[in-house]
Amino acid sequence: MDLWLVFLTGLTTGGISCVAMQGGLLASVVANQKRKEHQDNQDTKQKTQSIFHRDNIMPVVMFLSAKLISHTILGFLLGALGSVLTLSFGVRITFQILAALFMLATALNLLNVHPIFRFVMFQPPKFMQRWVRSTSKANYLFAPATLGLFTIFIPCGVTQAMEVLAINSGSPAIGALTMFMFVLGTAPVFGLIGIVTAKLSGSMQLKFMKFAAILLIFMSLLGINGVLQAVDAPVSWQRIQLALFDESKEPVNLVTLSDPSQMNTENIQKVTINIENGGYSPKRFTVQSGIPVELTLKTEETYSCASSFTFKEFEIYELLDPTDSKTFTFTPQKKGKFVFACSMGMYTGVMEVI
Repeated sequence: MDLWLVFLTGLTTGGISCVAMQGGLLASVVANQKRKEHQDNQDTKQKTQSIFHRDNIMPVVMFLSAKLISHTILGFLLGALGSVLTLSFGVRITFQILAALFMLATALNLLNVHPIFRFVMFQPPKFMQRWVRSTSKANYLFAPATLGLFTIFIPCGVTQAMEVLAINSGSPAIGALTMFMFVLGTAPVFGLIGIVTAKLSGSMQLKFMKFAAILLIFMSLLGINGVLQAVDAPVSWQRIQLALFDESKEPVNLVTLSDPSQMNTENIQKVTINIENGGYSPKRFTVQSGIPVELTLKTEETYSCASSFTFKEFEIYELLDPTDSKTFTFTPQKKGKFVFACSMGMYTGVMEVI
């Protein structure tokens, strides 16, 4: 893939798709710092800082710099060692949960729910505070840089697609350049989030804190729901929709048997899911229990989270190349509705077994 196309992917779909989780982390750290600044200003009667003040810009710069450095190093290692360094599905899900809980705790801190949530603010070690010579300056540098490094563990679907490109390059240099150009492309979106957060915090502190808290609660719930959908948990937004609004009693999109004249386990139910940038097609289909299913996944110039396909019920966890085709065979025994999704739970579909 051309490096300029990688940059454009980050500038468009990459930045937008990664905002939900990683943008929430950046907004969390900026909002936390502006809350402390507001309290300090009340104590010392200082004037509100302008939007271009160093303390408004540096958290964003530190977050983006750490994110850029960590992903470039990852690209170098992926190019050198290949899929050995690819994060497992369980590790990605764990860090997605931690990120969602961090945003929720930040929201509760902004709303002054309990003093315990003040610990959600990252504090640098003592030696770093002495090195910077100012506790306040150390906090402004340490927290956003830490979260910037942390984003390597919660890659969105497009980031994972770029990691596949880095692996397939077989070159440490090209792998590093691929991740560097992609993250650089996402920088304007994340920079805008950080600067707008700082600006609103400076001009309307109290109102903004409530607004930011509500937004972070929404984003954290969105992240948690995404995890629940990715692992096909008994309770998720998709499951609630199926329970409340799915009144169809007749099977829909019933998959055709390879030999309709025979009804036995030697027959095969073949279905193809086209993975597109906007999700899956078909999003729903029906198969018969006890008969093997041959599931084919196809991508064609797909650079979204949808290409990171998960189907927990049948232990399918696959990250497809932008243009790829992979086939899996399994035999559904239990009747019911089973959810498949991307690794972040943004795109979903349903297979019904009758």
